[in-house]
Amino acid sequence: MNRKTIIGFLVTLVCLGAAAQTRWQNPLEAGENTIHGRWWNSELKDTYHRLPPRAEGVVRGAVWNLSKQAAGLSVCFHTNSPSIKVRYTVTGGRSMFHMPSTGVSGLDLYATDAKGQLRWCASRFNVSFKDTINYDFKDITYFTGEEQGYDFELFLPLYNEVSWMEIGVPEDRELQFIPSNKEDKPIVVYGTSIAQGACASRTGMAWTNIVHRESGYPVINLGFSGNALIEEELFRFMAEIDARMFILDCLPNMSTERSELIYDRLLKGVDILREHSQAPILLVEHDYANGISSKQALDWYTNSNKEQRRAYEAMKANGVKGLYLLTHKELNFTQDSMVEGLHPNDLGMRQYADAYLRKISKILPKKR
Repeated sequence: MNRKTIIGFLVTLVCLGAAAQTRWQNPLEAGENTIHGRWWNSELKDTYHRLPPRAEGVVRGAVWNLSKQAAGLSVCFHTNSPSIKVRYTVTGGRSMFHMPSTGVSGLDLYATDAKGQLRWCASRFNVSFKDTINYDFKDITYFTGEEQGYDFELFLPLYNEVSWMEIGVPEDRELQFIPSNKEDKPIVVYGTSIAQGACASRTGMAWTNIVHRESGYPVINLGFSGNALIEEELFRFMAEIDARMFILDCLPNMSTERSELIYDRLLKGVDILREHSQAPILLVEHDYANGISSKQALDWYTNSNKEQRRAYEAMKANGVKGLYLLTHKELNFTQDSMVEGLHPNDLGMRQYADAYLRKISKILPKKR
């Protein structure tokens, strides 16, 4: 082996050694409040689930299983590293026929600089969807070269259960997890697959996550795909939350023969919330695109909206305070807003979020 070959071999070894010097940390080992976007952290400290363990056997099995999926959850941290690695495993399928793996099982990373400017970390990330999923975010500098680094928020999968996760930075860089603040009251969303995140192409594009980022309020996502049936058991768990606001967006799961249940279940659910909280309650009508091709579907959707409006007017007449309505017209969906006539695409998610943000700004004081 000649001198040049030996030098090249040694350089390769040094490079490989340097590349391997990643310091990994498990968010769940950093304290019980490391996971953002949920309420029962003290009970859920070892998981990325959304309902506490005592909910098993109280809520229906389908709701319990969906509550294990990490929709709306995030991890916040500070680092001065221009590269961030994330490795994790999930328990379910990577994608669905109408929703890509980056939304079902992927991650989304946002950075906030020292001036409060929020930026999406789209710069040169590599992702590998194998048994262990790997995200590798690189060159996170935004042309500022700030040595103090950034605050980051990592949004977790919308439609999968995370069983294990680690975040890594080079050993010579800092990584400090930022705990959630229980004193900052959340907006609580109880809804359907649309609230859970279908069919965003990436996790940050779920409308609940957009509302969280752009309003500055914490948002708790209690979206349960196909299973938002306005059930008493869910209202009793929601009533435990010291909420800033409750959003009830359940009608897409109540629009067929179930529409006859809407009136009584809404009155019962709102009554349970009002026993514990005077936070504003926003009822949301069924969204649908104008020009929908199915007359039967249109009849279902409009009938469910009528039943909810009937319940809304009855509660207002009975003196229920702090009750609001977000109408179908305010959602303003178009034929370009959906994937298959029901679930919003990214354009629809943006329209959904904008409608919510406009309504929320009229109900809640502006966050400082």
